[in-house]
Amino acid sequence: MIYPMKQQCSDLTLATARMKSIEYRLELCDITGEHRPIAVFRACTPFPSVRVGERFDDEGWPRLDASQMRGAPDKPIRFTVHSIKHVIMEDDEKITARYCLNLQPYAGDRSPTWGKSDPV
Repeated sequence: MIYPMKQQCSDLTLATARMKSIEYRLELCDITGEHRPIAVFRACTPFPSVRVGERFDDEGWPRLDASQMRGAPDKPIRFTVHSIKHVIMEDDEKITARYCLNLQPYAGDRSPTWGKSDPV
């Protein structure tokens, strides 16, 4: 059946009114040691995409374990993305989209893009 444009917009509005809210969670795990989450970020919009092998530096993440050392802009803790897992969960009130990054420590040279020496 073909609806006039006005009807299609109205149908879309009704469908949107019934949609659940979505929470996006970025969960960062260090694969060394106990392989457990070290930081979790929450947002109402999706996080940028990341690929295996990309650098992912800690420049001051709030840690789940307050006793863990945090990076800083002048002394980042460097990681690379080892693997990625996506998990979608739904309950009565919302949808949670979990983006889980398994990170491994990186001790190589800084990227030439950012300069060969550490930031000052």
